[in-house]
Amino acid sequence: MSRAQLKILAMVSMLIDHIGALFFPHIMLFRIIGRLAFPLFCFFIAQGLIYTSNVRAYLGRLFLFALLSEIPYDLAFYGTVYHPEKQNVFFTLFLGLIAISLLQTYLETKPFFAFVLAGIPVLVAEAFRTDYGWFGVTLIILFYCLRDAKTKGVLLFALLNTGYSFLTGTIKLYAAAAGVPILLYNGKRGKPDWKYFFYAFYPVHLLLLYFVRNIAF
Repeated sequence: MSRAQLKILAMVSMLIDHIGALFFPHIMLFRIIGRLAFPLFCFFIAQGLIYTSNVRAYLGRLFLFALLSEIPYDLAFYGTVYHPEKQNVFFTLFLGLIAISLLQTYLETKPFFAFVLAGIPVLVAEAFRTDYGWFGVTLIILFYCLRDAKTKGVLLFALLNTGYSFLTGTIKLYAAAAGVPILLYNGKRGKPDWKYFFYAFYPVHLLLLYFVRNIAF
């Protein structure tokens, strides 16, 4: 599978998950299918650092869409324009990219220092209650560190996910299924190459779901 195909799979999975959360919370199949999305997004961040030619611009895009997504996220899930107790997933991805950028810079020369620095975004994600918190940033670090050992990375992801699931909710065990498309990833960009569409999909679909729910229900 190409990156484009994996991204489409992640978006469809996320859409199904959010439809289930907002309209059919009693039907668990929606949420089970939705568990595929987040591990795939974490995998994209790790891969993105490998292929990007401008890390600062990449960080800037993630932070911009984190800001743009916060109101749609709060409206969709909490019914208010500002809900300080939870932050959207783009902040988690942004902090994850910071963590692996620090590893990329210092890992070869100062490995202990590199992991200490990378631990700071993990703590920040948990302190600010970003979506998936410490687990999300740690998963991005794992996928980056094991980028040349994909099978081992998927196995360790499954183990980490199992522990996280027993701490936060066993439905998240189904996220381990994301390891299958990750193993099928062929390293190619693929078509369509809709970079900004993939970014914009998150806030736009949340706003649309919010308006549909308020109009229809």
